[in-house]
Order: sequence, then structure tokens, then C-alpha cells
Amino acid sequence: MKDEVFSGMVAQLEDGFQEMDSDLTTALLDTDEEYAVMHKRTMELEEEFPFIESIMEGEGAVSLTAEQHAGLVEYLRIVNEMENRERLNLYYAGHRDCFVYLKKIGLM
Repeated sequence: MKDEVFSGMVAQLEDGFQEMDSDLTTALLDTDEEYAVMHKRTMELEEEFPFIESIMEGEGAVSLTAEQHAGLVEYLRIVNEMENRERLNLYYAGHRDCFVYLKKIGLM
């Protein structure tokens, strides 16, 4: 019985994860100025270097000039930093939810 309840909770959390992740990322754009600047810069790099989309989607071979390589390196560095901020935001949200739950059941 416990395993079934836990499995049900896990499935419910997995179902809602994409929406929660999207909501948190959107909130970062509105509340974290540095994140918004990084997001804008990635859009600029994608426009300046259209091959980035092909690389990220894994479509075919690409040969790069030194300038293109530098643009790709900058893009990947920024995307990595953005993903780190997103993961940290999810971590905080999980802790916040745990505290709310513990308070709700009277353990805090």
C-alpha cells in the first residue's frame, strides 16, 4: 500500500514538473536581471550565428571559423550558467514546498 501511494505521488510530481519548470524559468526572466541579460545574449548569438541551432539540434556536420567557434563557446558558457541558475531555483522551490508541507502537517 505504501509503495502504491509513493508511486502515485511520484507520477503526479512528474506530470506537473514541466509546467513548474516552465513557470520557474519564466519567473527568473522577470526577477533575475542577470538571467534576463544572459537570455537576451543567447538570443543575439543565435541570430548572429544561425548554425548554433543546427548544432544544438544535432543536424548534420558543421565546420566553424575561429569567430564562429568563439561565438559557440560563449553561447554554451551562458547556457550552462542559465541552467545552473534554473537548477538552483528548482532546488529552492523544492525546499520551500517541503517547509510548507511540514507546516501544513504540523511538524513545524
